[in-house]
Amino acid sequence: MFKASKILAVFVVLLLAAPAAWAQGPACPEEPPEARKARALYEEALIQEATGNLGAAREMYDRLVKDHAGTQFACWAQVRLVDLKAGKARVNKEGRAQFIIGTTLFGAWFGDALASAIFLEDDDMSESEAKGLIWFGIGGAAAGLVPSILFSSDLPMSTGRATLINFGWSWGLWHGLGISILPDDLSVSAWFGIALASSAVGWGGTFALTHFVDVADGDAALVASAASWATWFTFATALLISEDFLDDEDVVIPVMLAGGDAGLVAAALLTGKADMSAGRVGLISLGGMLGMLLSGGIIAIAEFDEYRPAVGMSLALTLGGLVGAYFLTAGYDDPGNGSTGMAALEYSPDNGWAVGAPVPRMSPAYVEGEHVLTFEVPLIGGRA
Repeated sequence: MFKASKILAVFVVLLLAAPAAWAQGPACPEEPPEARKARALYEEALIQEATGNLGAAREMYDRLVKDHAGTQFACWAQVRLVDLKAGKARVNKEGRAQFIIGTTLFGAWFGDALASAIFLEDDDMSESEAKGLIWFGIGGAAAGLVPSILFSSDLPMSTGRATLINFGWSWGLWHGLGISILPDDLSVSAWFGIALASSAVGWGGTFALTHFVDVADGDAALVASAASWATWFTFATALLISEDFLDDEDVVIPVMLAGGDAGLVAAALLTGKADMSAGRVGLISLGGMLGMLLSGGIIAIAEFDEYRPAVGMSLALTLGGLVGAYFLTAGYDDPGNGSTGMAALEYSPDNGWAVGAPVPRMSPAYVEGEHVLTFEVPLIGGRA
């Protein structure tokens, strides 16, 4: 009897203690801050790879291996890098779409330029020649569209590679147009021939280069935008220095081409070091364009008597817009970006200032005695 009572007592104790143990659950080890950062970066890299943004995914995996060596996430990232190099990744839909669009536009330009180089002898164009140019352009667009659709599904085409290929032929076209303007005795056929050849070299050169060199999306966007901004700054600076700059096209064109190429080379040397996404590069360029737009408004109101103050203001505000956007987007690429998307510029004590992408909202309001719907896009928000 005593033994049975003792067993019953033990059973009651265990029965009473079980709910408390179950409620508490197993004790999980706390994840170190370093491992937490590595996990967030690895998860973001997986998202980028799953959505086809292979350049950004590759860059994040590289960062994991470099900055978080010794963690399991760095080990997994190394495996993913090997798979990506072997082509074992999803087809990049965004990169493929950009490649198809760019190749179709290049084909349309190629058809028109080829017809112009062959058939146009002077500036005057007959009706039949105009119709011929249209049909050559249509044929060129089809020649670019159909093969790019058929072959791009099996072609390694990251967004960065597509961006650089499209930039390559447009940059080649710009150089061809600039060079062809310099001689005074060039025929129309020669003018189009030079532009056609330089754009074809740009397309083929970047296509071949990006086959051997892996280009991240942000690096490609940086190269393209830096070349364009360098061209603008070179032109504005030269105009600020000399008022006779525009009088001689033999000076204007080479200076602008050289300035743009210098910006391109500088950006190419920064690839792999700048560590910026294509989105952040776009936001920085937007800051520069807003600064330029603001300077245009001020110049229109102020009506300067001389051109130098106007050019200087445009330079200063454009540069200020670029620099300001660079610092405001400093945390844009962090996996734990504090932006909530409620306003274009947000502040929080934990994350400081962050650039968001506000969603336009419609809400009811009472204006001048009437109930109306308002359309709102918040610009500044945050919490204390």
